[in-house]
Amino acid sequence: MANLDIIDSGIIFILGGIFGAAVVFYTLKDKRQQQQQAMSMRRIGLLEQVAQHVGKVSHVFSKYASLVAEIGPTIDRISAKQERELDSLSEELVEVYQEISIAESKLLLLGEQKLEKAMKLYTSKMAQYRKRIYPGRYNKVDDARQLKTEVSQMREQFYNVLSQRYDQT
Repeated sequence: MANLDIIDSGIIFILGGIFGAAVVFYTLKDKRQQQQQAMSMRRIGLLEQVAQHVGKVSHVFSKYASLVAEIGPTIDRISAKQERELDSLSEELVEVYQEISIAESKLLLLGEQKLEKAMKLYTSKMAQYRKRIYPGRYNKVDDARQLKTEVSQMREQFYNVLSQRYDQT
């Protein structure tokens, strides 16, 4: 009978070990899934914040570009109100570029070099537009339209990459 008790105890011990290992395995698996989900949600949140930062800059730039297109290439058609508004938007555009620095740091934190590069191309094209297209600094309306089209293409490229990253997460 002693042998049966030893075998019985061994089987109970083995079954207990298997049950305990299964509990530990599923507990760790669940914890890992929760961590991955939390990391994904954090990543999504940061990508949404990047979109908000870039959106603020895009909004101010759009107002600036619309006003410049309304005024035209010569400064003889500019009213005092438009001139104040243009100066204000120009200053606001410079100030809002801080949002790009914040977005850039978030992208680098996420390891998103490709997305960060697309954002830099887009924002540098906006800066180039602001520098070149100002009443009295350009002669041809077509030049302004072409540069605005390039800005729009860079914007679309940036948001396409952002959308891909967002969908992957």
